[in-house]
Amino acid sequence: MGYRPNGGRPNPPPQLTIRGRWLEPLGFTTGQRIEVLTEPGQLIIRLATEA
Repeated sequence: MGYRPNGGRPNPPPQLTIRGRWLEPLGFTTGQRIEVLTEPGQLIIRLATEA
């Protein structure tokens, strides 16, 4: 967990970057649509379902 550069302004927003080849076997490829679900204390990232 880090902070996005904000040009010295106070209260920078948190930022989370996830990357690596380990995502490919799980179905997460470049351009793949995802859904992010939020619950207290956790984020759930999953492949988006086709509508």
